[in-house]
Amino acid sequence: MPGWQNFVVDPLSNFIILIADNVGSFGIAILLITLAIRLVLLPLSVKGLRAQRAIQTLQPKLQAVKARARGNKQREQQMTMELYKKEGINPLSGCLPLLVQMPVWLAMYGGLLTLGHCATDAGIVDMGRGGPGSDVLIECAAAGGSIPIDEQFLWFNLAQPDATFDIPFLPESWPAYISVMALLSGVTFFLQSYMTPTPITAGSGGIAASMQSVMKFMPVFFVFIGWFFFSAFLLYWVWTGLIQIVQQFFFSGLGKLENNLSPGTVRLLTRLGAGRYAGATAEVAGEVDFESLDIEEPKPEKKVRTRKRRRRRRRKRG
Repeated sequence: MPGWQNFVVDPLSNFIILIADNVGSFGIAILLITLAIRLVLLPLSVKGLRAQRAIQTLQPKLQAVKARARGNKQREQQMTMELYKKEGINPLSGCLPLLVQMPVWLAMYGGLLTLGHCATDAGIVDMGRGGPGSDVLIECAAAGGSIPIDEQFLWFNLAQPDATFDIPFLPESWPAYISVMALLSGVTFFLQSYMTPTPITAGSGGIAASMQSVMKFMPVFFVFIGWFFFSAFLLYWVWTGLIQIVQQFFFSGLGKLENNLSPGTVRLLTRLGAGRYAGATAEVAGEVDFESLDIEEPKPEKKVRTRKRRRRRRRKRG
């Protein structure tokens, strides 16, 4: 995108450097900036979580609308929008936070990636991201440069992939290590997806079932990608996931995760505040009769006879 690097990524990189210089650590700077961003986006995130929860409780009514439409997609869409209007729900409000967070995610990735390159007097040199077998710090030093985020934070270096534990007896060309940060990225994504309010899938069709199947493999995908990512971005990734989990815990509840926990654990988490600020949403259980929805059913469209049809009828008569 024209101007993205100059007007978004570079200012953010400079801001990260400014905060790091004041707090004395790039790792702490990443945590503070991420927390500040999440606090700014908190009202929008809460609105989206409450909208998702409201749509979840509306599923029995939507199933009644679908049954009355009898496969007519246009009638089903009209009655669904009428139901949303009657219930005061905006179906797009649940997607808006994701659309807003995507540019922020890309900006942070670009900013951290910029700080993760090797800076020399001749300019930026791309050392690649090979892992322990190809040490980017040594290669950058050999080129007469340095990596701005070359810093030991917790148990990993921000400029390199997190190789928490080495795996012996494997070739050096292999990723012969265990990345705890990559595993944490998969765990946080798993918890986020299972705590997100989702529609009831009974009778919802093959698309919803396919999406659920894909989501089951996403934590594995995040672990695989995170295994080779430099740790600065993994730190941002995991920290963002943890903040999102806390938000979902208080503002939308346990979601599908409730089905995988014992009743005693669910009661304990509820007492600790799960779903405490989810807002007032009517609980709907069991099947719902369409007549009780009190929404106007669209009238069937009249079929317009065309000249072509009339000609065909005349030919058949002849």
